[in-house]
Amino acid sequence: MMKRTPLRLFAIYFLCFCAGLVLAWVILTQLIEGVREGYPVLLLLPPLGGMALFHGLFPMLSRLRLGLEFVAVGGGLVYGLGALMTGVVWLGLLDPGTAFVFWLAGVFGPGWWLMSGWAEKNGYYQ
Repeated sequence: MMKRTPLRLFAIYFLCFCAGLVLAWVILTQLIEGVREGYPVLLLLPPLGGMALFHGLFPMLSRLRLGLEFVAVGGGLVYGLGALMTGVVWLGLLDPGTAFVFWLAGVFGPGWWLMSGWAEKNGYYQ
């Protein structure tokens, strides 16, 4: 078994994050017709599926013990920043591609910062 290091935890975080994005993309491609037909509430499902995969897979692979706070903070990051970026696009301040890049950076960066903090606090690296 590999030694528990910040690099190992980051690699697991990155792989789980990418897996969540891929699942969200697959869900979105399946729901796009419903969104075009006037059901915008379906846009809540792709991030929910991606988060479910990430929040289930990451603790299992990293063996980092996380509580309900992990899910609550992650959901706040994903949906809160998503709502903010949607508003910015709706107001015409950013195009959707740029807003998506800002959303990715805003979710991935702080998420990693919180995750490494929890790992440090829980004695994960020892």
